[in-house]
Amino acid sequence: MFRRVLLSVVLIASVVLLSADPADAIRRRRRNNNYQYYSTGYMRVAPTMDDESTDYHELAAYYDYDRAGSEEVAFSDKIRVFLMLHDPEFQNDEQQMVAEVKLTDMSMPETTHALHYPVTLTRRSDDEYTLGVIDVMNDELFEPFVKPGTVYRLFVNLHRKSANHDAESALGRVPTPYYVATSGESAIEQARQHIVMRTFREWYRTQRGWSRSSEYVMDCHDYYRWATGSCTVGASYGRANIERLFGGRYSNGGHIKALTEETPIHADYVRIPGHTFMLLAYDPEWHEVLTMEGNFGSSIAVVVRSVGSGWTVGHLKQEHLRPDLFTLSESDEEGADATASRERGATDENTEA
Repeated sequence: MFRRVLLSVVLIASVVLLSADPADAIRRRRRNNNYQYYSTGYMRVAPTMDDESTDYHELAAYYDYDRAGSEEVAFSDKIRVFLMLHDPEFQNDEQQMVAEVKLTDMSMPETTHALHYPVTLTRRSDDEYTLGVIDVMNDELFEPFVKPGTVYRLFVNLHRKSANHDAESALGRVPTPYYVATSGESAIEQARQHIVMRTFREWYRTQRGWSRSSEYVMDCHDYYRWATGSCTVGASYGRANIERLFGGRYSNGGHIKALTEETPIHADYVRIPGHTFMLLAYDPEWHEVLTMEGNFGSSIAVVVRSVGSGWTVGHLKQEHLRPDLFTLSESDEEGADATASRERGATDENTEA
């Protein structure tokens, strides 16, 4: 009898082991090994390199967030990527080049689309670099993968035009991922895109070791207030007034899932003990969020966090936006930015680390 029971247990265990997906098990172990655990949950810095492209040559190619931040390219159904190409081989703007784009919707981070698009090159005689433009667009024959009001991460490799775009055709990889958000028809969707693109620019510049904006101090709370101050009512000197903005009407971390089922959450506010950060995307499979964080190790970081029910969450709504948003002329905006810069530091709200 005992032998029959033991044999049954062994057979059941064998079936379970055979039915498990080895790739899934490896993926779970890899995720667990990368996390650090804190009293507020576990977190890790988001990856800054595509594992499949580590052997590619690192190109002197950089994303131009200044161009990408323009309202003219804040599309809802495609992504326009601007590249500053400094390698000598890019001086010939007549060569045919293809971008291999690995596109990930950050609310579904386990799914990546490998796409190929032509690169449009332009170079004037007085330019220091060749400008490369990539339009990441949906194919009408397939279900759209570029959607309104969504945060994406792109890893980009450049290839010579070839029948097969693989290691043989590869010119190299563009270092550092490219984070971008699509816009939408409503003012709140446009505001969210505008806000997070400001922070993506700052994050990218710190990744490259370039100078960032001088309009905020390296403080997590001030970073969020600066990012949202250009869009929100009650802002002063380019800084959002958080208490006036949300008026004490906060949700907790447990409500994030429900919020994402109704509206995007990128640019939303989160406060945990001693730290403030911005939401970018929510992954329902793992109950995790992608965040943008100032003063993370004295720098700026994109971070993956497990959601904590005790979080204080401020959800941006239409009522929080300036009524004149996106109607100021370019000269008015420049004047407002200059005033904010001169009077930087004057505020009616204390910043926190």
